Amino acid sequence: MKELVNILSADLLRSLVNSKRLQIKQLNSLIALLIKANIQFTFTFEPASSVREAKAILTIYLRPNVSVTITFDFDSCGMLLD
Repeated sequence: MKELVNILSADLLRSLVNSKRLQIKQLNSLIALLIKANIQFTFTFEPASSVREAKAILTIYLRPNVSVTITFDFDSCGMLLD
């Protein structure tokens, strides 16, 4: 649980949540930290369609009935792949 608190309070997570443009390397780093700390999570990507923009959903499971969900909505310039 200490690892989870460290991840949730990390500058990396804050910058991801507050950023208007997501860098894929930031997202990859967060996923790597979750894996390294053995914290259960799901990550889903829904590509853009003619009706809606693309989005990604990251859910981090804290306890059996408690989770944190972060949704990243992408417009045409919402993700940087560098």
